[in-house]
Amino acid sequence: MDRTGITDDLMYRLLVSSVKDYAIYLLDEDGFILNWNAGAEHIKGYSADEIVGKNYSCFFSDDDRRRGVPWDNLETAKRLGHFADEGWRYRKDHSAFWASVVIDPVYDLAGSLLGFAKVTRDLTEQQEANRRFEHQARHDSLTGIYNRRGIREKLEEQLPQVAYGSRIAVHYLDLDRFKAINDNLGHEGGDEVLKSATRRFQAVLGQNGVLGRLGGDEFIALQFGSPTLDAIKLTANALVAAMEEPVPVAGKLAKVGVSVGTAIAPFHGYDIDLILRRADLALYQAKRDGRSCVRQYSDEMDMLARARTVLELDVREAVDRRLFYLDYQPIINAVDGEVAGYEALLRWRTATGQMVPPSVFIPVVEDLGLIFALGEWVLRSACSEAMRWSHNIYVSVNVSTAQLTDPTFVGIVDEILSDTGLAPERLELEITESMVLDNVVIAEGILRTLRNHGIGIALDDFGTGFSSLSLVKKLPLTRIKIDKSFVDQIGDDGKSTAVIDAVLALCDGHGLSTTAEGVENSNQQYILTAKGCDSLQGYLFGKPGPVDHERVDVLAD
Repeated sequence: MDRTGITDDLMYRLLVSSVKDYAIYLLDEDGFILNWNAGAEHIKGYSADEIVGKNYSCFFSDDDRRRGVPWDNLETAKRLGHFADEGWRYRKDHSAFWASVVIDPVYDLAGSLLGFAKVTRDLTEQQEANRRFEHQARHDSLTGIYNRRGIREKLEEQLPQVAYGSRIAVHYLDLDRFKAINDNLGHEGGDEVLKSATRRFQAVLGQNGVLGRLGGDEFIALQFGSPTLDAIKLTANALVAAMEEPVPVAGKLAKVGVSVGTAIAPFHGYDIDLILRRADLALYQAKRDGRSCVRQYSDEMDMLARARTVLELDVREAVDRRLFYLDYQPIINAVDGEVAGYEALLRWRTATGQMVPPSVFIPVVEDLGLIFALGEWVLRSACSEAMRWSHNIYVSVNVSTAQLTDPTFVGIVDEILSDTGLAPERLELEITESMVLDNVVIAEGILRTLRNHGIGIALDDFGTGFSSLSLVKKLPLTRIKIDKSFVDQIGDDGKSTAVIDAVLALCDGHGLSTTAEGVENSNQQYILTAKGCDSLQGYLFGKPGPVDHERVDVLAD
């Protein structure tokens, strides 16, 4: 390139004028525009002919001009030797853009101020990207409400107000039976339920609160503005009521409830972590009390939580050291009084000699994820024990919800039967209505496969739930166990007797065997036998304990 006649000054001018990503121009001492490059035209929309000679204040809002912002910026640049800022500026068409602005004073060789050099860059896209990033960092991508970080920041923002007499309610929400939704309707169905729940919760809160999703099926609802205790209670109950109606999903109706735990600042603490933990403790209590209910934090919950922690440590040790054992309760043939089978019952005696009921330690075992290992041990031990009995005596083993919905469970059962040599017909698995209802589709498939392998399926505590009759039709059952609550009143209470009559007729019509639980006297034995009940179980025939092998041997002879 021939640079003859091209001075350094001209080169610089050509360079500046050709830049399109930056608006570069000179101002005089009063802010009037002296020149204009291609970048300035691109960013601000004015041609050089349109803008040169006008004051640069035209790029500011009316409010900024009234406050003298354009001239304050020049004064700052002159006083400090440099000015830099970001803010809204305006184009020829009056549209706003986010600008990065740099202003430097320009002096002649004698040190006299000539004016100002101004460089502007359009950062609107970057600003929007930052805004989107900040929004995503604080909001749940599925529902659009606050995420864990966002709701925590919102609570941190409001919590100091309680020092000035304000009141904040924290509602910890957990959807009931949500795992069954994912299992039965898939994750897309689960997502639809979460979005529907979000809309319902927001409708309850209205303008008086904010909602956040912590992850999975857990939400937090915050009530600000010093709500009364009655208002807090009403809101919590309304959140539960919001999920009473089934959620339409892919042409089906998904029944999902919600449990709510409430803590109130300042009554239950000023610290954010403390108030959240106590709301969580209240939620845990609501889940334990049957779900789809509200519980407000109390000091007793802290004590229960500490006791729970100790219990968890003890349970882990018991599993690791195999401190559990099995008792067996005989099941008697109603006609001849001989042992038809034994129910294996899991027991735990602590190092101090204290017996812990299964109703206490089983939920802990499940929560800790230890139920699979313990359940497999129970099943293997029971099958091994049954091999010591006569070939006509079966063993009945209770299974957990986790086992019943585990796709590997069938394979585990088959392996245990193969390893121990027990015939499938001598194994009966006991389930309850409650564990099946939340997982009907998966449970039905697994139970049907087990039944096809020759294993018996017994429905325990029959008659105490609301869906027993439908389960009899749907599940591949072989036996119904009549709950002790009906047996206790047989002959004295007409309703209990009628229920037992109905159950026996139902089972006879479906070809199912029957076992009456909790038989404690000869009168109950006589009535149940006369009515045609197949087998009996209760203290009248023996308490749970070690198997009397001598009696079993006699029966074998």
